[in-house]
Amino acid sequence: MRLALVVATALFALANAARALLAAQQATRLPDLPAVAPAPYIALTSVAWAIAFGACALGLARAHRRAARVTIAVIVLYQANLWLNHFAFARSSEANARAGFGALLSALSILCVGGAALWLDRRSAVRRPDAHPSPKSNIRI
Repeated sequence: MRLALVVATALFALANAARALLAAQQATRLPDLPAVAPAPYIALTSVAWAIAFGACALGLARAHRRAARVTIAVIVLYQANLWLNHFAFARSSEANARAGFGALLSALSILCVGGAALWLDRRSAVRRPDAHPSPKSNIRI
């Protein structure tokens, strides 16, 4: 499960890095092209999300103690950011028609990534020796 979660977060990081690269190319090569959102904004936010998901993937791969919890926060904040962008920059009626499918994809990504991270966090909490101290550790001689 850990490997699947590492791969999923790494794919989110790669997708956002590609989105940042494409937005930067669009800003330099097609500066007069009308866009829904400003290309520099898309590039900067995509870089930030690529770094966030990359850090999650690295933390999960190294089995860092808080990586699963941070991953849950990152996926929820990422989806919230996508929806804020949708509401702020959507101009066409077609964008509103596709909102239902977008909501389904958002919920699915939060359930899959967040659920896997929660499961991993709970499983690793049971294995951590400091999570459940033994009764003998309280006995003083």
